[in-house]
Amino acid sequence: MDITPRVIGLISLAALVPAVVFVALSGETIAAVTLLNVLIITGCLALALSPHEDEHHDADANGV
Repeated sequence: MDITPRVIGLISLAALVPAVVFVALSGETIAAVTLLNVLIITGCLALALSPHEDEHHDADANGV
């Protein structure tokens, strides 16, 4: 299954909605950490699922 970073971004936008509602209804500042956590998780997933350049060096194989 190919999941692009764009799809992850759209899913994260959907995850922000309940987080914003939680912050608005609770009224506590600690609830704002929820938004930060959602953004950090989204960034990590986008980074992990994004295409990377292949950095293979045959001379550096196995530390030799």
